[in-house]
Amino acid sequence: AAALERELLSTSSINEVILRTIYVIFSNFRKVRFSEAATLCIPHLVCALKDGNEAAQESVLDTLCLLKESWPQMNEDIAKAQSLISAEAIPVLQMLMKTCPPSFHDRADNLLHCLPGCLTVTILRGNNLKQTMGSTNAFCCLQIGNGPPRQTKLVNQSICPVWNEGFTWLFDIPPKGQKLYILCKSKNTF
Repeated sequence: AAALERELLSTSSINEVILRTIYVIFSNFRKVRFSEAATLCIPHLVCALKDGNEAAQESVLDTLCLLKESWPQMNEDIAKAQSLISAEAIPVLQMLMKTCPPSFHDRADNLLHCLPGCLTVTILRGNNLKQTMGSTNAFCCLQIGNGPPRQTKLVNQSICPVWNEGFTWLFDIPPKGQKLYILCKSKNTF
């Protein structure tokens, strides 16, 4: 696996035979999936997924799915490292899902649903907020599921406040079924 990883690194072109060989080794020798060499192969697999032809992409997807199936049995640090490196493939997988055949789509979607990632929300502005008793001193509260709330700065005396503040949440696994709550409030003495 380490020799194949070096071969992937040393060649400027994408070699489908090497990609298929890596898949065969990982599928026949389960413990190799837990190795440093397997982890070091992942960035090259992501590059092949992005730049390779359809056959190379199929082989890479097979290999990434095979690694993903082993993450629950791996040492937590190795599984986390492999999933974080594999997360670099998220934009490529999302792009390919728009044009790929259904068999590719299902496997890519399955892989996407277990990769870590982040969610960034930007609160730009509020328009024509209701004026309550006193002046409108607006701010927004954001919360995902039962997580800790985040809050924008307070904009004093404006019914059209501008915040332009971004908030980012990092996830080890996708937050399935959780909702993002955004509340706009006014802070005043009443």
